[in-house]
Amino acid sequence: MNIRHLPLLLATGLLTLAVGCASVAAPDPIPVSAATTPSERLSAGWWKARLAEKEAQAKTQHDTVFIGDSITHNWDNIAPDLQKQYFGDVLNLGFSGDKTQEVLWRIARIDWQTVAPKRIMLMIGTNNTGHGAGEKPENTFNGIKAIVRQLRASCPEAKITLLKIFPRGANGQDPKRKLNDAINARLPELADEEHVFLRDVGPYYLMPDGDTLNKALLPDLLHPTKEGHRLWAAAISRDFLNDYE
Repeated sequence: MNIRHLPLLLATGLLTLAVGCASVAAPDPIPVSAATTPSERLSAGWWKARLAEKEAQAKTQHDTVFIGDSITHNWDNIAPDLQKQYFGDVLNLGFSGDKTQEVLWRIARIDWQTVAPKRIMLMIGTNNTGHGAGEKPENTFNGIKAIVRQLRASCPEAKITLLKIFPRGANGQDPKRKLNDAINARLPELADEEHVFLRDVGPYYLMPDGDTLNKALLPDLLHPTKEGHRLWAAAISRDFLNDYE
């Protein structure tokens, strides 16, 4: 049997390493792609260096945490000034190329009682759909569900903003866009609008027809430009920083 289809028991194994911001029962087991040690990622020098840098930063308290893949990582790379301007001090745990599996592994290594975030912004999944033939939407959704549950268990006081996966590909006929759309259609199941807030920035990146991607904002049909990050911040920062009160 392929390990990618084995149940991941969040209450056991690696994920028990996550220390909660308060004492909370472990989440129920969820069948997701296995969160194994990302040996291929660790063999990449830049990834290993970023992991060490971010885990060192996580040894102090941060009100705001970002979690995701390269789209989130790029706040550090191309828009650090906007990140600071709109969000202040941020522990940015975005890692280029990461899937849900790597995120589960990484958040299990964080002492969340020390970080004690007030708010978390999460967007993940486009690499699950974008590598090879792409995972089934159900598998990726279950991975996101596992991440949200683990964060809720580890940081029950934090407000989590779950972003729909940004659109990719030239238009809605792109196979990877369709996979992401199928995942996004399930995400309302994870939001209670009290602790977990679902928000959708994606439409801002589309042309007036609501389908064609605006290449001025996402020139490679996936990653926002600096102006795309400004648009993202303007769309989300007010509610996000006010914790939706």
